[in-house]
Amino acid sequence: MEFTISGRLRRRGAGMLCASGAIVAGLVAWLAVHGMPGSPAGLLAAAAFALLAALRGTADLRRARKPFRLRIDAFGLTLHDAEVSWEQVDAVALEYRDTGEDSEPSKPRLVLWTAAGVRLPRPADRRYDAWFAEALGVLADHRVRYTLLDTGDLDQPLGALSAALAEYGGAHFETAPRSVREPVPVTVSGPEGGHRPGQVFTVPGRALPWVLCLVLALACTEPVAGAFLGQRAPVPLGLLGPDFAVAAGAWFCTVRLYARWRRPRRLAVGPEGLSARARPGGPEVRFSWPEVAALTVGPHPGAPDAHTWLTVWPLPGTDLPPSTPRHLVAGHLACPLTPLTPFPATLIPALHLFAGERLAPPT
Repeated sequence: MEFTISGRLRRRGAGMLCASGAIVAGLVAWLAVHGMPGSPAGLLAAAAFALLAALRGTADLRRARKPFRLRIDAFGLTLHDAEVSWEQVDAVALEYRDTGEDSEPSKPRLVLWTAAGVRLPRPADRRYDAWFAEALGVLADHRVRYTLLDTGDLDQPLGALSAALAEYGGAHFETAPRSVREPVPVTVSGPEGGHRPGQVFTVPGRALPWVLCLVLALACTEPVAGAFLGQRAPVPLGLLGPDFAVAAGAWFCTVRLYARWRRPRRLAVGPEGLSARARPGGPEVRFSWPEVAALTVGPHPGAPDAHTWLTVWPLPGTDLPPSTPRHLVAGHLACPLTPLTPFPATLIPALHLFAGERLAPPT
């Protein structure tokens, strides 16, 4: 499959130049009507924005004219300056960059690690992180790495690139850090459940909290309702105000706790995929098996705690709902679904039945 970047770069560059021209035209028109203001700070800021937009647009148009080619097929990767067979590839991955923010990470980069002794006719990525890792005495990645593409410039959807890598790359396509699991071809990793029915595991909640709140709400509502209907209040009139506040709070807690009790923690797994609700009353996160590159059982990928977590490593390009928790681990996107305590021990065999080789051994 062939991938290109010139179309998006040209559109983005032209848009930046048009925006810069519009800002300059607006400034000229404003000066013609109002003249030079006493404080030129606003004009200077607008001129700076126009200059930055013009520089960015010019850079994108120049990049669009540079030679670029990316073809992924059964042979390997064909670039504008080299042809690399899969035997010459140690690994290829879509690596996310950590922006240091809690928002959704930016588009990933297509990164290639060549096999030992293989070099491309272009400069390799600078490995400052490897130098610091060696200086600190921790494990460093000494593989030669090349960044081939920023997928934010891609004309085709990110899912198409991910699907091509999964189809042709096999075990060379890294979808999770090697510290988590060894690469497994996505196209042969399951599911193995066939036509067997799915299984649902639920952690029942306790009904006592919302029942107690309901009793308190009814007890506090009765005096307020009697006073409203003109009956003799069983409590002093000065206490009706606090009694009404307690009744309102008790009813609110009753509704909230009842909703949480009706929607307990659960994890469902079947031939179509898996879904999980990590907390009572919370949103339910669903993944189909084609969207799951790997499934691990171990510590929380973001903030390890005393619990064992079920974590999904989605295939890059998967459209994740906003409620899906996500963390970046060594450039890969990890979605911790739910802690496995206190789900029954039969959950792991059920996951392996349907997830197949996607499920890494528990750590």
